[in-house]
Amino acid sequence: MSSEMSISWDGRPEVASRLSAEMFESVGAPVPDLTDEAPRTIGSAVARRDGVLLGWGWVFEDEQGGDGAARVQALYVPREVRRITNGNYDLLAPPGEEFIMVESLCRQAARAAQRAGYEFLRWSGADTGPEGRAATALLARTQGEYARTWSTDPATWRAPVGLPDVLVRLIPGPDLTLATSEADVSARFEGTMAYINAAESIHHRNAGPHTLAAVISALVTRLQRDHPHVTELNIFEFQEAAALRQALTLAGLHISSAHHEFELPLGQS
Repeated sequence: MSSEMSISWDGRPEVASRLSAEMFESVGAPVPDLTDEAPRTIGSAVARRDGVLLGWGWVFEDEQGGDGAARVQALYVPREVRRITNGNYDLLAPPGEEFIMVESLCRQAARAAQRAGYEFLRWSGADTGPEGRAATALLARTQGEYARTWSTDPATWRAPVGLPDVLVRLIPGPDLTLATSEADVSARFEGTMAYINAAESIHHRNAGPHTLAAVISALVTRLQRDHPHVTELNIFEFQEAAALRQALTLAGLHISSAHHEFELPLGQS
């Protein structure tokens, strides 16, 4: 039996629900109720290997634009299965297979959307991830940036000069959480990565950028000292205030990926 990835198109309106049920049943998990109102489904591009579901790209009408556009949302089953079984999204780097799959799904979605009369196909993701790589391969144009990932390697990071002294306290728990009277920052661990979702785990009440940067720097210092196995700190920042972006820069982090909307014009023949 061939071990090559196969891509097919399924234009049934309920196909995304069918594929989701197949994925949940494959790991013996309860199938969620997906009967909520959803955008008009065009169909799904489906990836399999040896008959086993590898992923799919749900293609639906982009109702927000109102300009003849379709949208594709790709899902990689091994990653989603880990979320189902572990209870949270994993932060592992995408394997090569995921890059190939997402590009193939986007190509199939573009052909199907064009046949259905749509003028554009849109999707979103990180410029360094599978969605961004697919956008480059398909010559899609980059639209607005909606989020960023800021990163550093704690082992090579050096504490910036000029930040104020802050007295932080360690909050007990499975995560690394540091707090002051003005701010608190919490990082969770996944393998050799420490991860912070800024909207959920960075709280700053009246702290200015320099004070917040000092708290973030204290956290990186703790990673260096107490968690030497951590080789990267990633902070996901979604349309946060300019003060936080300034603080991340002051703390010595850099933007490792930008998250964009991508748009592919579909020439009508």
